[in-house]
Amino acid sequence: MANIGLSDSYDNIRTDKGFVKAYKGEIEFEFRDRNGQTIRQHREPNIIKIFAKEILAHRLAYGKVWDPTANTGSGGWVSHSIDLEEFAVKYIVFGASFDENGNPLDSADTDFYTPDSTVGSYTPIQLGVGAEYDGGLIKPVPISEPTRPLKRIERIYFEPTYQPAGTPLLTADVRAINNVVVFETTLTKDEYNGLGVTLNDYLTITEVALVGAAEVDSLGSCDCDPRDIFLQGRSTGGALSAVASGTATVTIDMSETEVDLIKEGDQVKIVAADSTASEDQELNQLNPYYLVLSKLPGGHDLQLDRVPVDADSNPITGSIGLLRDGFKIFSHRILSVPVKKSEDFEIVVRWRIIFN
Repeated sequence: MANIGLSDSYDNIRTDKGFVKAYKGEIEFEFRDRNGQTIRQHREPNIIKIFAKEILAHRLAYGKVWDPTANTGSGGWVSHSIDLEEFAVKYIVFGASFDENGNPLDSADTDFYTPDSTVGSYTPIQLGVGAEYDGGLIKPVPISEPTRPLKRIERIYFEPTYQPAGTPLLTADVRAINNVVVFETTLTKDEYNGLGVTLNDYLTITEVALVGAAEVDSLGSCDCDPRDIFLQGRSTGGALSAVASGTATVTIDMSETEVDLIKEGDQVKIVAADSTASEDQELNQLNPYYLVLSKLPGGHDLQLDRVPVDADSNPITGSIGLLRDGFKIFSHRILSVPVKKSEDFEIVVRWRIIFN
């Protein structure tokens, strides 16, 4: 597959094997005043490619597999070990432009935008297909409920398009097909109005992500990165104890009883031994997240996609901690026009995915 950025907007993408169909999408912001009247709408195209993200691939799988030995040898459908519901899209997560003091920077924030001397304004940076930001957001808004809540998807519905029902170009018949799915949430008047540094530091929303993860209810006031909420270690707290060998294989300590918390295909975060999800002990790694390529059920050895190294490219050895990463970004968009939030407006956010 060619390296295509997530902000590409072509209906068909050229690869070395010709053209492939893309999944197109669109983000819509609808602003409503104190009386609930729509005063402005802003839409931006977005693209979601079937080969670029993992969630759709996981959701295509059925919840059972065929076991030839079930039913005393006659065969039968049995449940497998993957929690498919975890991979369903459940959240819309926001990033914003602000400095170290929490003051908004708007489009002048170079983390998101670059000055364009030709047009005399700022243009959004291009996102690639890799994990430039450890697979997360550039500058996520810290979660602190109720004023900056983790935004759950509050409504899902389908919209139709009309396509030929008979032979294309020969018959005029058309039919409605529900092939546009819409995920919706609402930023209320008292949500996302700033980081609390001043009374008027209203957040400038600059990035939006559609996320699949486990169900999470009330969080309290953790003031944390939304991704940290979905990092899992042992049920009693702390990362799973493991040993790095200086190779792509790491081994979970034999004393750990929850070895099947991490499965083949998961992403893990390597941290210091005895660290927790809320601590930032990343052993001086440029990217502490790794994909588990191979792990047997009940096994302790994990084959990772690369050798864990520090920022100086030295292989990491000795005791480490492992956290399972349950935060799965389906799509990530930097807005070409930042959205300013305030207590005067309610903003309905809709993410459409158009299935070609």
